[in-house]
Amino acid sequence: MDGKQSSTGWDPREAAAASLMAKGLSVPPEMAPENRKILLVGQGARFTDSVLDYALNLADRLGYDLVAVNVGPASPAAGPLAGLKARARRAWFCAQASWAWRPVRKRLKAAGLKAEHQVRFGGLGEVMTVLHREKRRIEFVLNATDSREADMLGGVSLPVFTISTGKGEMNMTAEPNVRQVLGRTLGWGAATVALYAAVFLNSESIMGYFTRGGWYAALPVATVFLFSYIHGTFAHHLWEALGIRAPQQKVRPQARPARRQRPRPRLRLNV
Repeated sequence: MDGKQSSTGWDPREAAAASLMAKGLSVPPEMAPENRKILLVGQGARFTDSVLDYALNLADRLGYDLVAVNVGPASPAAGPLAGLKARARRAWFCAQASWAWRPVRKRLKAAGLKAEHQVRFGGLGEVMTVLHREKRRIEFVLNATDSREADMLGGVSLPVFTISTGKGEMNMTAEPNVRQVLGRTLGWGAATVALYAAVFLNSESIMGYFTRGGWYAALPVATVFLFSYIHGTFAHHLWEALGIRAPQQKVRPQARPARRQRPRPRLRLNV
């Protein structure tokens, strides 16, 4: 026996550990039973704060470990160039997912929770099948994707609970396209470099216009606003390309208390 859980759910390591504990003997660390796990699955390079809060609070209340998996799209290679592009997209996806998981490690350490973060590529059914073979004692799955439970399981028999975001809240799977993010970053970066170069190369002419007086006195203020807008937009897209986004405050309408109705007396006829 290699210690893997059989199809009947019986684990020889757990049975041996239970036998030692029943006899009053200490259980070696290698024979200690694994803790139960919650599998959090999401498509995209990051999880939203609401999804992470729910998963971490649930793992803390139940005393389970957390296995968080970011699933990236499968990229079929149709040639050498396509293979290079696919590897580049996968490397970029892994870098974004790893960077987005960094602040979560601090929260896990502060809460004393055990968690594992993985990045997989392929269909959800295929990824779920592999994870079910590799990971033991998965109690249930938190589905943070747009897929239905039956579509994501891929034949694996596990309880699935779908995390649905509130109305008006962006779903975590709505990740921007990598090409669009890189294109915007490069475009606004080039505009920023061109603007700075134009000012430094034509400083004498620009200062001549700035010092003419009259309506030309508004040119320095307009130039500052132009630099602020272009450079700020470039910085925004750069942080977005690195997987860092500002937290969005969600305003949820408060439910009004239901109006209490006084019970009216009714006559009943007993026959």
